[in-house]
Amino acid sequence: MKYSKILPVVVVPLLLVITSTIAYFTINKNWSYEISTYIIFLFTALYILFFERIIPLKPHWEAKKNELWSDLKHLILSASLFDALGKTASLAIVIYLQQFFSTPFKVWNDLPFIIVIIIATILSELLPYFYHRISHIGNSNSLYSWFLWKIHSIHHLPTSLNWFKTSWIHPINIFLNTTLKMVPLLFLGFNDSIIFLVVVTHIVIAYISHANIKTKTGFLDYLITTPQIHHFHHSLILVEAKNFGNITPFWDLIFGTYYNRKGAVNQIGVIKNHIPFPKEKNYIHQLLFPFLKSSKKKVTTKHILNKS
Repeated sequence: MKYSKILPVVVVPLLLVITSTIAYFTINKNWSYEISTYIIFLFTALYILFFERIIPLKPHWEAKKNELWSDLKHLILSASLFDALGKTASLAIVIYLQQFFSTPFKVWNDLPFIIVIIIATILSELLPYFYHRISHIGNSNSLYSWFLWKIHSIHHLPTSLNWFKTSWIHPINIFLNTTLKMVPLLFLGFNDSIIFLVVVTHIVIAYISHANIKTKTGFLDYLITTPQIHHFHHSLILVEAKNFGNITPFWDLIFGTYYNRKGAVNQIGVIKNHIPFPKEKNYIHQLLFPFLKSSKKKVTTKHILNKS
């Protein structure tokens, strides 16, 4: 049908335009940042769930009723709660650090607003990019590396992607990711409007990049983390399992970890390699997994730091 050709092209840009418009009016009309953030989150959720029904990328990836309880546990207990704790910890860290730096950063006031947004977005991605990339090394001979991989592996347990699977993330993972994103923004003196825009951009792109929606994003694949490139990050094929940027592939392009090709990812998940990964429905085991003793046998995990 005609709409089936048009919708994949417009579905991502349209979401960005609508949510950007809400953010624009929030700043210019002095609306509550907190309320607007929730509005953007809820709108993004409904938008993605609607288009996952209309133009699904893979019908067998649709959200299933028997997985809903596990999905909600991750959304409410892991993602929402520890994201808030990460923001609180970030503020505490910055307040402490500012005791040793008396001169605030005022350079942002002299730059065009759009330039400051771009700079803030790129800077906010730097530490999470390296944290994300290091978490994928999974060297079983290193306690530190193995611990980080076990934390992050929870996000890669699902064998399907959709709106709900975005929140499948260990509390420690979301806490560290949020803290590493927020501390540079707060410490470098970006104002609340810029931080609000970075936060809502992260929300929108994080959820759309995991969506089970057929998309044709073209040049956007080089600007933001689209479903096209992020799905490859979850691939079982090691050469495809790159793209560590959460909002933008900027640092992937800089450091050579960007991957894309025509077509969609085939299979996703984790390569077991005799590792007793938690079952998808066992939330408690997933929480405890990083702290449980597992085989020290040398393995090749699903995600290996590609040094090429």
